[in-house]
Amino acid sequence: MTHCEPDWMRRDFLKAAAAVGGASVAGLWSGPRVAAAAPAGPGGGSLPESYLYWQTAARRLIEPLAALMVPGRADLPIQGQASVYGGPQADRLESLVRPLVLAAHWLQSVKRDEDSALRERISSWFRAALLIGTDPKNPQYFGPDANYHQHHVEIGLLCIGFQLAPEDLWDPFTSPQKDQIARWIGTARGNGIVNNNHYFMAVHILEFLGAKGYGRPADRPIVDEFLTRLEFLHRGGGWFEDGVNQAYDHYNAFAFHFYGLMWCRHYGARDQVRAQRWRAWARTFVRDYQHFFAASGEHPAFGRSMTYRFNTINVFGMALAEDCCDLSPGMLRRLCTRNLDFFLSKPITQSQGCLSLGWTDEFPPLVELYSCAASPYWAAKGFAALLLPPAHPFWTSPEESLPSERGDHAHVIPPAGLVVRSVGGAVEILNAGSQVAVGNLRYGAWKWSKTAYRTGTSFTLAFPADTSWSHDSALTLHLPDGSIYGRHSTVAVEMDERHIYYSTNFGGRNNQVNVSIEAGVWWKAGWLLQLHVFEARQPGLLRLGGYVLPLMDTQVKLEGEGGARLAAWSPEGRGTVLQPLHGISKLDWERRLDTSTPRTHIASPFHVTPLGSTSPFEGPGWIAALTWTGGNRDEARAWTVVSGRAGAWRLDHPSLGSWAIDHWALPALGATRT
Repeated sequence: MTHCEPDWMRRDFLKAAAAVGGASVAGLWSGPRVAAAAPAGPGGGSLPESYLYWQTAARRLIEPLAALMVPGRADLPIQGQASVYGGPQADRLESLVRPLVLAAHWLQSVKRDEDSALRERISSWFRAALLIGTDPKNPQYFGPDANYHQHHVEIGLLCIGFQLAPEDLWDPFTSPQKDQIARWIGTARGNGIVNNNHYFMAVHILEFLGAKGYGRPADRPIVDEFLTRLEFLHRGGGWFEDGVNQAYDHYNAFAFHFYGLMWCRHYGARDQVRAQRWRAWARTFVRDYQHFFAASGEHPAFGRSMTYRFNTINVFGMALAEDCCDLSPGMLRRLCTRNLDFFLSKPITQSQGCLSLGWTDEFPPLVELYSCAASPYWAAKGFAALLLPPAHPFWTSPEESLPSERGDHAHVIPPAGLVVRSVGGAVEILNAGSQVAVGNLRYGAWKWSKTAYRTGTSFTLAFPADTSWSHDSALTLHLPDGSIYGRHSTVAVEMDERHIYYSTNFGGRNNQVNVSIEAGVWWKAGWLLQLHVFEARQPGLLRLGGYVLPLMDTQVKLEGEGGARLAAWSPEGRGTVLQPLHGISKLDWERRLDTSTPRTHIASPFHVTPLGSTSPFEGPGWIAALTWTGGNRDEARAWTVVSGRAGAWRLDHPSLGSWAIDHWALPALGATRT
């Protein structure tokens, strides 16, 4: 494909590639749905086809919600599981506010005659619902905010929705109606807030109240204090550690830069020095973040709240809107549209046509305890590009290739402890530094604890989440009593374009389980070479999992059982390989090839993962293995160890040639079978 093909070619490509990384069943978007001749825009000019395409995508997500809008109700009856933390009142509020934020992005975009009836219908319903839900005398009252309550998040989002589309969502209220809503919003003052990105909610709440004449003298110092606390979470290069979560994941785009740039957009003029600081951080961040998107548009599933899906791309629209992005607008439109199309081409809706809980399809086990049926509508922030006027170069410039389309490469992000590499158009996160906080075990350690997260491959879950660790792309510790441990605290020691090296410890405080590990990972093409040097303070064994092979049905070809390596191939020609080099005494499979056990892969109903296990041990030791996934059988052939001298290994491959690995941590490696 060329680097600047027109949009219709892009959509044809995406239709052909729809099966990559998930189900191939048609989703919300199955091809071009906009006319080549766009209707007139402001001043009589035509809207760019690309702009109209995004507008139409937003409208199609709104339409199923509009069908649920019952007069006299303060919430939307979106079907799905309830949250554990917020409770019914918070879930009700979430069902109103998150769809409102989607609507706000669409409502503020260029008006079209054919949208007039829907615009009036949804905006009037949202306003009426807010009057019901904020009236303490009404049985449908949402109730006040409270310490560490989910209401705080939703009230902050509501204020952002008001900021985005005031003409439709705020201005039509009468003065008494505004007073009522502002009194309810004001219940957020002074409440306890989780020490993470949630501070932004109070910032937007208090800024909004002040801008609309409902401020108090104490509000301004609180806003400044909370913005300062958020800045303390900055670790360099535009990357933020998410407070108590101790992680560097997609929340940098989901939250920190979206809320930060939204603050700059609406309130930054009063503190221009701070606003410019946040814009500078965003400028640096998007230079890194452009590397997270595969040629298909998919980004690696990694970290919490993956059900927010295309929320990831909001940061590019926001950075362009705030003029703090030096990346090519044509490349960013290609990136953002492919990411949007990747998900809209999947079966990501539930029975009502609303966005479902899951990744590439409806799969509630993936989500966190704080999520409810309406939670996926945080994806609404992905439509931030609609804040750009139709004449912006984002909509009009020729498309350019993504970094992942320009050849294999690796991009190092020291502040986050991550290396993002492109391999054959796919993208992989190699995790040297993002931690699994103790509090995050309840969400599933597998969201941060794996060695690698690759698009088109994804990963599996394990339950119960707080005591289980899934095997694929991970090292796990297994004790005689049946307990299992994996990565927690992780410190990146070395990172460059060829390898990572990090220190970690497997165990827990309750039983003083302790296995210290230093790990090195090197890569070439679709392969990883993994070295894990350990010191065990109690008996146990280690298991090293290769890449999981996602399967849409139970047909799979397994190779190498009882041999020196394992390989598996799907009917589509995708494979996974595990080739041990040292310390692994047993090879077997972790698999789901029937429906007798619950599904665990986040993007497919079935899967297989090759596993290598050590013999039981106590004391020092090390293991080494090669793992691979991809679609090229020649590349999947076995490596030969030419030389295993300490500090300098030499491997040879039939199609990839020689691979020289020089590192101080490499032990002496004997001859191995291929």
